[in-house]
Amino acid sequence: MRRPWYRARSLVSLGAALAQQRKDAGLDQQQMSAAINSSRPTISRMERGEAVSSKTVWDAVARGGYELIIVPRGAHVTVEDPQ
Repeated sequence: MRRPWYRARSLVSLGAALAQQRKDAGLDQQQMSAAINSSRPTISRMERGEAVSSKTVWDAVARGGYELIIVPRGAHVTVEDPQ
């Protein structure tokens, strides 16, 4: 099954990507917060692009089955489905 990939160039776009991957995983904010040992208000702030700890972001990305890759701005990236 092909999963979407996300490009985030701001906290707002990162938050939107995290909200979408959470929804795609079938989790509400309360379930995500419990899964990563956080709080629902923190998840809400993160998804609105407000500042939260990098650990919270990292844990949410991992819980959604994703990873972060840092590339030069404007780079062309090829994403292939996992084998």
